[in-house]
Amino acid sequence: MRKTALLLSVMLLSAALSAGGSREHIPFSPADPRFVSDTTERSASISSTLYSLGNLYAYINEYCLYPIDGKEMEEKLVAAMLDSIGDPYSYYIPSENAEDYSDNNAGSYVGIGIYLSKMSPSEADLNDPESWMVIISSVFPSSPAERAGLRARDMISHINGESVASLTASEASKALRGKSGEDVTLTVHRGSAEFEITLRPERIIAPTADSTMLTDEIGYLAIYSFTMTTADSVEKELASLMESNPKAIIIDLRNNPGGAVDASLEIADMFLPQGVMLTTKFSDHSGRPDITDRATSPVAVPADVDIAILINGGTASSSEILTAALSENDRAITVGSTSFGKGISQEVRPFSEGYIQVTTGHFFTPDGNDIHEKGIEPDYIVEEEEYSDEEMEAYEEFMKENPFSSYIEEYPEYSAENIERFAQMHSDSGVPQSLLKLLIRNEYLFQLDYDMRPIADPDYDETLRKAMEILSV
Repeated sequence: MRKTALLLSVMLLSAALSAGGSREHIPFSPADPRFVSDTTERSASISSTLYSLGNLYAYINEYCLYPIDGKEMEEKLVAAMLDSIGDPYSYYIPSENAEDYSDNNAGSYVGIGIYLSKMSPSEADLNDPESWMVIISSVFPSSPAERAGLRARDMISHINGESVASLTASEASKALRGKSGEDVTLTVHRGSAEFEITLRPERIIAPTADSTMLTDEIGYLAIYSFTMTTADSVEKELASLMESNPKAIIIDLRNNPGGAVDASLEIADMFLPQGVMLTTKFSDHSGRPDITDRATSPVAVPADVDIAILINGGTASSSEILTAALSENDRAITVGSTSFGKGISQEVRPFSEGYIQVTTGHFFTPDGNDIHEKGIEPDYIVEEEEYSDEEMEAYEEFMKENPFSSYIEEYPEYSAENIERFAQMHSDSGVPQSLLKLLIRNEYLFQLDYDMRPIADPDYDETLRKAMEILSV
């Protein structure tokens, strides 16, 4: 709720949602006669267009008054070609963004290993360090940052001698990533102390899952995104949970935008002894046969452990695949609000020094349902709280006042009593009590070391409480 952007120190989060799974896939080659015969007419039309474009480029290159950057022209031409499809998930990733895109999908990157937050440069006040410096939100275990002694709430004013005041959160993140083998020098502020520290970036595996026991009988697994490392992370988290012999597990997929479909299928396979998990269909002119993904592996979670999945409007793509695979095979109940509704998949291919991403598949759930632009309606609906225009205006004014720091300074203990006191003190602000409690809670959590923050907090999470109630019956 603060005007900050929390992101991985080197990952520029992409709206891209990745291509399909791999189990029981039937090999296919573009040389397949069906593909050739079905696309001959289309190819002839494109060939004529490309020939004309070649002539146009030759003319511009020879006669244009200004110098021509062939590389830039090529990238813009490819971007325009993909943009003409009219599909928001089909686009060109140019060379300058290719490494970030690849790292995001792989789930690993070169960096120092921190989460950071930073307010917009438009909010900067040089008299208020928190308004313009990079703030470390957490430090990855065994990372260069942890080994150097950096910790949550440290603030960074300069990167390699350059002030961060004018940088956005994304720009600061990119500056901090550095390059493998090249040192990065940070000017760090900790309380009244200021010091410089030099780190050497290295390859980091980004955490994509977390788990904890909510009670003696109910475990909790949060999956934040799906990358090539997510299935391994989830397998480790499940093994840890199973040591506590839970009777039930809650899988939290809220606001998980998706990612690698293979990862969601591998995770579904950890719960399903058998059954269809996903069917993917392709265009008729492609000549590709349907692909059916089935559960094949031994389960990691026994059938007598009940499962509930939390979803909302931010649950998309691979998250919806996992949700449907478990719910439609009668392995899980779903709780929350209707999911996003992304039932199409993309293929990613290298092109020049970048990548092209193109929508090629339309997937269907185990029961044959098409969820695209429809979403999944949960078994138990818990609508997310909505606020009126008047309440939102009051919220905007309240945030301008920023009463959090002074309150926490006076009442430093993170407790239910202090959260309730804050809400009562500002009951005449026009901001709903529930939102006031959430805002001050988030500020208290920000002050805690990362490993002290609760992974899940039922006291302030109605959907999670509902799932726990259902599983406890």
